[in-house]
Amino acid sequence: MKNNVSSLLIKFCLMSSLITSPFILSAEELPSRLQVALMSKIVAMELNLAKKQEITIFVLNAERIFELLSANVGFQIGNSILLKVDQGSEIPKDKYDVIYIGSFSQEQLALDYSSTNNALSLYPMGAGLENNGSLGLGIKSGKPTFLLNLNQSEAENLHWNSTILKVAKLK
Repeated sequence: MKNNVSSLLIKFCLMSSLITSPFILSAEELPSRLQVALMSKIVAMELNLAKKQEITIFVLNAERIFELLSANVGFQIGNSILLKVDQGSEIPKDKYDVIYIGSFSQEQLALDYSSTNNALSLYPMGAGLENNGSLGLGIKSGKPTFLLNLNQSEAENLHWNSTILKVAKLK
């Protein structure tokens, strides 16, 4: 019994050191519920969106994110009311304030859309995407992490509150 406990303790220590090892650089995808919860906070940190009374979101190839966001229609997101959430497997023709990119196969098309329409592009880190959207949501060492792409943010005409610059990793 004592050997089993010692063996488990050694395995735990080895796994813990691997988790915090500098060799593990990429973040993992956050659970969907946490992504949606963080989106409501993040929207308020982008100054253009923070001024809007109503926000619209398009979800590209992410059914669970769509379901969770849809349940929030009519409620506050950031400083605004979430007016509409739509989903699809193709780039939308209509203009949305935010596009959630859940598909690496259409990542570049989604980024072109977001730049053309001044839409905030969000994506899950660790989902095979190239991390080129404005803001990636992930988890690293058990904590939520953000990857803020300043070049893409500029292309989307986004203006971030300085608070996010303090907590996000910049790209």
